[in-house]
Amino acid sequence: MALVKVEKLTEGAVLAEDVMDGNARLLLAKGQAIGDKQIRVLKMWGVFEVEVEGAGPAVESDLSGIDSEQMAIVGAQIKAAFGAVDIQHPTVKEVVRLSIEYRLSHGRPAQPPAAPPKPARQEPAKPSERSTDVAAKIERIDVKLPEVPSLVFELNEIISDPMSSSGAIGQVVNKSPSLTATLLRIVNSAFYGFRSKIDSISRAVTLIGSKEVSNLALGITIMETFRGIPKEIMDVASFLEHNLACGVVARILAAHSNMAHSEQLFVSGMLHDIGRLVLCNYFPEVFQQTLAEATGSGRSLLKAEQTVLGCTHALLGKKLLNKWKLPLALENNVFYHHQPSTSPSPESAAIIQMADMVVHGMGVGTSGEQIVPGFDAKAWERLNLPTSALRSLLKQSEHQIETFRDLLRKG
Repeated sequence: MALVKVEKLTEGAVLAEDVMDGNARLLLAKGQAIGDKQIRVLKMWGVFEVEVEGAGPAVESDLSGIDSEQMAIVGAQIKAAFGAVDIQHPTVKEVVRLSIEYRLSHGRPAQPPAAPPKPARQEPAKPSERSTDVAAKIERIDVKLPEVPSLVFELNEIISDPMSSSGAIGQVVNKSPSLTATLLRIVNSAFYGFRSKIDSISRAVTLIGSKEVSNLALGITIMETFRGIPKEIMDVASFLEHNLACGVVARILAAHSNMAHSEQLFVSGMLHDIGRLVLCNYFPEVFQQTLAEATGSGRSLLKAEQTVLGCTHALLGKKLLNKWKLPLALENNVFYHHQPSTSPSPESAAIIQMADMVVHGMGVGTSGEQIVPGFDAKAWERLNLPTSALRSLLKQSEHQIETFRDLLRKG
């Protein structure tokens, strides 16, 4: 019997143990032979490795060849990133430990997450004046979606309609050639693991489900709205990388917590910092002020927003999603992800906050924030996820995150 990583499985290998999802539901039974379909199921559910009969390729040590200098570098990075939270809390402590392991094993110690340029510190406007000014302007912003302004609304209607057909989804998505191309690239990637090429959206819907495709399309469409932000203000590609990773982790956390609508948690993770892009796009000078405040004070960017704006990116994200009439649950997840206990759905908001913290620890992409701004232990404990499960969750996330990273580089 051997433990084999999913990407190294060969057809004909036989499972030596049952493969379960995070809710102890059977995915594949012991004794089942591995083929295209089985590999695809494992990848779709984020299974990282399985037990197979006989000898197999060894699972290499994650930390082989790491020297003390590298460990010191990455330790300093993690210490700085988690400086605003209680690292003695068992969950945070485990995330910190796993973050160090991840950065060391993925060769990231000497390359901390990319950050927007640090401007010279400026005197911020008074919070009351700035927040009134920005909030009023946000209400007047006429945000246009790329190519088809109604695309998000049409996708939202499809997501809300349990009777929507694959053809209807295909008709909406195909209005945007760029969205169609992006979705097909994702569906044909290792993220889903199909061996034969999927050449249409309707075929993708048939294979992976209408809500899966519609929610993925919704998130991508919204993010694409802000692609034109100059790189000197925000590296949108790195921002998208960070937020996609948050979506992946949130989805896996939701599945392990036996929560319904895991696709919606994926989109919530993907869009949780969308308010920061609103700032970058429409108020770049104000965003520069928040960066200057965070740099000069050594505090989180979230705290700097409160000082400069009198509100945070979470409120701006809420306003945007409300304006676009997206589901209230999605709007709430975005708004409450820094204060989950105050949310109508604390468990969902806690998942988004944890996903954000995990991805910060991994150092995948950047939202402009260099410090984990907080951890709501009370809300997290409502999920009843044992700390010991975090290692498995992170391993399940790695494959899907790396797949999206590759897609973004190719895109």
